[in-house]
Amino acid sequence: MAKTVISKEKPDLSAPVNMEILGKYVRYKRTSIGMTLEDAASLCSLSKQAYNNVEKGSGNIRVQTLFAVLNSLGIKLNILDKEQESAWY
Repeated sequence: MAKTVISKEKPDLSAPVNMEILGKYVRYKRTSIGMTLEDAASLCSLSKQAYNNVEKGSGNIRVQTLFAVLNSLGIKLNILDKEQESAWY
């Protein structure tokens, strides 16, 4: 029997994002397409624990791991210079 994936709420992205909020967005995106954590980890060639650390925004997450997860879910990460930051929010 297939696992049921419960869609999570989309986090507020109107302010600068930290790892916890980014992880919540990753979980929102994964669950909104009905993908299990196990399938998402496999898609990224990661262990379930490594993928789960990204969604929790915890642990020592390597940049390479983070980008693998973001790319697999079609999430684009924008970086702003410090001078542009005040114009953002």
